[in-house]
Amino acid sequence: MRPLDLDRARLVERLLCDDSRGGSAWRGLLVRPDFEPDGFTVAERMNGEVLLEASESDFGTWLSGVIEGKVRRVLPSGGHAGTAAVAAFCHAQTMRLLEHSVAGAPVARTLANQELPSVVDRVVAHCAFGDVRAPVATHRGYADRSVRAALDLAPLVLNACGSDLAALLRYSLAAGLLGAEQKLRTPGPGLALPVGAPGDPAPTARDLWPRYRKLAERALHVDHWDAFLADVLDGPRQLVWFFDDCAETVIDLLLLDRLMEANPRLRLTLVPKSLPCYTDADAPLLLRLLDSPRLRALGVDRLRATDVCTTGPSMATANLRKLSPELARALYEADCVFVKGTNVHEMFQGGISKVMYTGFVLVSEFNEGAMGVNAATAPLFLVRSEPGEYTNWGFEGRRFRTRRYADGRHVRLCWSTLTDRERRKECTEPVALRDEWRRLDALAERVAPRTRVALESERGRVRRRLQQLTGTPVDPTPSWSPHA
Repeated sequence: MRPLDLDRARLVERLLCDDSRGGSAWRGLLVRPDFEPDGFTVAERMNGEVLLEASESDFGTWLSGVIEGKVRRVLPSGGHAGTAAVAAFCHAQTMRLLEHSVAGAPVARTLANQELPSVVDRVVAHCAFGDVRAPVATHRGYADRSVRAALDLAPLVLNACGSDLAALLRYSLAAGLLGAEQKLRTPGPGLALPVGAPGDPAPTARDLWPRYRKLAERALHVDHWDAFLADVLDGPRQLVWFFDDCAETVIDLLLLDRLMEANPRLRLTLVPKSLPCYTDADAPLLLRLLDSPRLRALGVDRLRATDVCTTGPSMATANLRKLSPELARALYEADCVFVKGTNVHEMFQGGISKVMYTGFVLVSEFNEGAMGVNAATAPLFLVRSEPGEYTNWGFEGRRFRTRRYADGRHVRLCWSTLTDRERRKECTEPVALRDEWRRLDALAERVAPRTRVALESERGRVRRRLQQLTGTPVDPTPSWSPHA
């Protein structure tokens, strides 16, 4: 086993999934130079400053479980003792990395919680395989089986949707449920589209189609489709598309091909992960799909001329400050960005200087706290955010704010959820908006420092909405006391 040489700056960058290669092209993407993603850092998690489920609250135990699970999946079977020894070594090396200082601060203090599982992948790659860039493909079986199922379903999707682009979007979102039973956070009973584990009989399209169609034919819970079409179909446009899970990538390609058919002047940059990351599509998979005879037989041929960013994120999320120069350049030139799943959205929202659309199916309780929506029915979302806009914020609010759903569950909520934002945007009653402003004002002394920008931005949005409704200027500083 190979220990980390933390004196090698380039190795540390790669361990931290920093793809910028020392460049600064990403700076032009930030709405402000001091942007920090909303959420929490690894240090905050280590210090017990974050309210998490009991199974995740002890950092050391949780990290050991994460590492052991990865090692067990990727190493040849060497017995429990051998696996445990490798996992223990990788755990010790991960802790060394988290305590290591970069630019005067411990890594744990600047590393976002969302980034840590992928950093663990790089530690395992270096320690167990001797190459920090070695693939750590923990879900290869899922990828193979779910992609095969999606390819079987693709002709049925096109037959059902025809030229209906909105329907194709819904099917691409619902495809996130293919193989969902193998993910960390699975949907409720009857909502997954199981693809089975290696060795199980492969599911057929006939088996999956009735439930898949039912899930995909539902209306979106949040729907900004018309705005998206206006942004990508009207004349020359450049769109950067971030893929998520392997299976839904197949259906994404059907939609993207038809978008290019609808607007021949649309330029696409397709962004898979540059390395295997959990259940996400990576560059080799995407390139194989683009050359797949089965997809080409369905007319998906226009995409072969698009730009594929093979230097996409090397983590299961993305950090604006760690983007490769090639990806940063594509984003800088883009008219808008489309992100599948919530992982990248969480890290980009509030910071990226582009209009961003986020499409996903809600299945996890963790994300319920950000959306303010019951995930029991796996609702579908297409969210739009303006440059620098937060759709939800204040993870620390989960200590103080809960909601009880009809099924009896109590879910902890962020200070401001996506549902809160949508309600304020659509509100037409000045009295109700003033109540919202009072609630926001009362948070001034309670939010974390990183959340203050989001709070002030939301207050400004409510103030502008009030002025729009009343036709009179609104004092930016309310006359009431936030503690009244």
